[in-house]
Amino acid sequence: MSLSNISLIIIALGLWVSIFVVRFRDNIYEWFVNRYGPEKPPQLPADGISEVSLPFRYVSSPQPPQADSAINEKSAREDESRE
Repeated sequence: MSLSNISLIIIALGLWVSIFVVRFRDNIYEWFVNRYGPEKPPQLPADGISEVSLPFRYVSSPQPPQADSAINEKSAREDESRE
């Protein structure tokens, strides 16, 4: 490819891009503002912020885990047999 062919290709691409930009400049501007413009913060509801329950709860002191019911039943039977 010669230098003249490459320069003609670059000029043709530049012309097509400029025609596209001139034709759709309003649409491009709206998209650009919508995509990169500042967002408005969400409005607070009129009745205030609602209470949201958490999927966990805070406990002041952790409780030890409960033993299995089978172990509890076995120990209860042993206690009864001793009496």
